[in-house]
Amino acid sequence: MAARMQALMNHQRGLPIVTINLFSDVACPWCYVGTRRMKRALGMYKRQFGNSAPVKLVIHPVQANVLEPSGQDVASYWSKHEGGGGLGLMKSRLQRAGLPEGAAFANWRTVPSTLLAHELLLLASSAGLAEQINDLLFARTYEQGANVSELGELLDIAEAVGMQRDFVRQELTRGEGGPLARSVVQRDAAAKKRLRIKAVPHFIIAAGPSSRTKYSLDGAQQSSDLMGAMQAVAMQEARGPATAGSRQPSLAARPASVLYAP
Repeated sequence: MAARMQALMNHQRGLPIVTINLFSDVACPWCYVGTRRMKRALGMYKRQFGNSAPVKLVIHPVQANVLEPSGQDVASYWSKHEGGGGLGLMKSRLQRAGLPEGAAFANWRTVPSTLLAHELLLLASSAGLAEQINDLLFARTYEQGANVSELGELLDIAEAVGMQRDFVRQELTRGEGGPLARSVVQRDAAAKKRLRIKAVPHFIIAAGPSSRTKYSLDGAQQSSDLMGAMQAVAMQEARGPATAGSRQPSLAARPASVLYAP
């Protein structure tokens, strides 16, 4: 009864669908933190407006780095790309940021190559399973020491959420000329060139026809900032087109890269 009443109230107040566009890469540890903070923000929004408040999450592929297909162990990657110093400090910073969100970074061994992981996310999105797959990709990489560059790991993850292993194998082994791989490359290019996304995680939080009202936020934003953007686009759009529009929030934007803190 309470849920039906809340749904009716949301309809009466004209609460629009809020779309969270998450641009992310499992190879980016700050994307793990940012995704966990986004989930907390989503819970805050639902508590304020009710569980029936319409929210949609769309995960977009961005390849932060293009590595060899097998990925690299963290120490080797750090030595090659960051000069070898400060890895312990970086891990400590990630743990301090992540622990309150349930991201402990208990066993991070590999910086994976993520083309196949992005292909799996696209494949899963058609079945409404992308969010579950995304969560497992992060957990396997940063908590369980897995290398999600490997096809076998991805098949295990897909099977864990109910996808057919043989079907997923067939789709993920079509190669760089396959439809999923081409789609990942095209979407990655569009994010970087058309939307000018320079680093991940990146959030575009939108509401209204054709995402008319939107906020764009860089980095692993605090949950309160993400919640504020969700609330703002919903309220602006609910007030009507005269007040709605594309806006840049007055929030502290935190640039993030693959291995540097926002």
